[in-house]
Amino acid sequence: MYVVFGATGQTGSAVADALLEKNQLVRVVLRSDKTAAAWRARGADVAFADLSDLAAMTHAMQNADAVYAMNPPAYNVANMFAVARGIGERYFTAIKNSGAQKVVLLSSIGSQHASGTGNILTTHILETIFGDLEIPVAFLRASAFMENWGSVAKVAAEQGILPSFYTPLERKIPMVCAADIGRAVAQAMTADWTGKRIIELHGAADYSPNDVAAAFAAVLGRDVQAVAVPESERQATIANFGFSPEAVNSYSEMLRGFNSGHIVFEGGSHVQTVRGQTMISDAVGKLIEAQD
Repeated sequence: MYVVFGATGQTGSAVADALLEKNQLVRVVLRSDKTAAAWRARGADVAFADLSDLAAMTHAMQNADAVYAMNPPAYNVANMFAVARGIGERYFTAIKNSGAQKVVLLSSIGSQHASGTGNILTTHILETIFGDLEIPVAFLRASAFMENWGSVAKVAAEQGILPSFYTPLERKIPMVCAADIGRAVAQAMTADWTGKRIIELHGAADYSPNDVAAAFAAVLGRDVQAVAVPESERQATIANFGFSPEAVNSYSEMLRGFNSGHIVFEGGSHVQTVRGQTMISDAVGKLIEAQD
C-alpha cells in the first residue's frame, strides 16, 4: 500500500498517477470528497485527512509500505515556517504511530541551507524533522517547477514578452515538471533501500529564461522575448499573487538566492542525481493548451 498526501495538488496527483500506472495499490489522502469518486474509479483507495489533524493523518498511513509526504504552500499566512514546523511534527508523529515502513518527502533544490533561501526554508525544516525518523527516508529535492511559467503564459501569448524573476536571462538553472517528480517519487517509493537518501531531481536539461522564451515562441508561432522584472518591482508583483506581506518577503529572498547562485543543488558522493524526461518545449506546449 502506497499512501499519497496532497493528491489533489500537482505533485501529489502526479505521484498517484505514476503509481497507478505501475499497477500498485494506492491510497490517496484527500481533504474533501470532491474528487474521491474519480480516484476510486481509477482503483485507488481513499482516505481523508487535513494536515492539522494528527489522528486522521495517522489513520491514513495505516499499513503503508511507503508514504509520500509534502508541505503544501502557505503563502497566505503570516508565518509559513511555523506552519511548516507544525506539519512536519505531525507527520513525524503520525508516521511513527502508524507503523509506515518508509517515506519519501518532497523537498527542494537549496534545502541543504538553513538560511538565505526564503520559503525553501520550509523544506529544510521538514528535512531536519524527518531526519530523526528511524525508518528509511528519502528527501527528493526537486528543481524549480516548469509549471511556474504558466503564470506568464498569457502575457507571452498576447504581448510577446516573458517576464522573468530569474536573472541574468542567459543563465541556465535546473527546471523540472510535476510529471517527472511523480515518476521519480513513485520509483523511490517502490524501490528497496535503507537509511537516509538525498535524491536531487534535475529536468531533462537546464534552461535559462531566454530558453523558455524561445520555447514559448516556437509553440506560439510568434516572437517572444524574455524580460527581467527589476528587483524594485518584484515585491509589488508578488503581492498581486495574493501572498501575505511575510510571504512576499520570503519569496523575494528565494529569488535573490537563485539569482546570486546561493540556491543550487548540494551535489557530492552522498547524493543521488536523477533526471526527468520532459523538455521545456513539451511543458510549454501544455501550459499554452491550459490557457485555451
